[in-house]
Amino acid sequence: MSTRNPFSRPLVTAILALSALLTGCASVSTLESDVLSFASAPVSTQAGPFTFERLPSQYQDPKQTLAFEQMAQAALEKRGFTRNDASPQFSVQVSAATSDAVLVYPDPFFGRFSAAPFGRSRRWHGRVFYGPLWPDSTVHVSRVRLEIRDLRAGTVVYESTATNERSWFDGEKMFPAMFEAALADFPAPPNGVRKVIVKLPGN
Repeated sequence: MSTRNPFSRPLVTAILALSALLTGCASVSTLESDVLSFASAPVSTQAGPFTFERLPSQYQDPKQTLAFEQMAQAALEKRGFTRNDASPQFSVQVSAATSDAVLVYPDPFFGRFSAAPFGRSRRWHGRVFYGPLWPDSTVHVSRVRLEIRDLRAGTVVYESTATNERSWFDGEKMFPAMFEAALADFPAPPNGVRKVIVKLPGN
């Protein structure tokens, strides 16, 4: 009589998850971001001429700030905005960052990720055991943020943040797509966090 192995399915799940992570961005053509936006402008608000506004800290690395502004500008132009530093209607402030890599391992028992370095106590049919050390993987948490201010009214009419978690990171592709995701529902975003899928540049 054969004995069924209760760990075979979780193990297979973990192997498949790791295989997907190792694939990286080689076959990825779109990017899904979690977007949270707020607006104070009327629904009838139209995109118009804008200029970029920088915080004092952003002058510490002007090359990086300029790169982020250029990425955001491409997304803004897709929404109908036009760059006009001489006579702007709006000012736009942008930022982008990626956290340090976080070493974790996929946990098929608890879902998502677990960070316990020596396994975690688990129950299986009433018995307590310690799971194996699953192979580590790397997760990058990337985030972009933008604020659009109506210069005539002196108020922020739109603010939006897009967040993404991936096992790979390519800022030149990801940040432009994330700025586009952050602007997807201008000027009247829905309440709460939403998923926004954007095609990556070059695909």
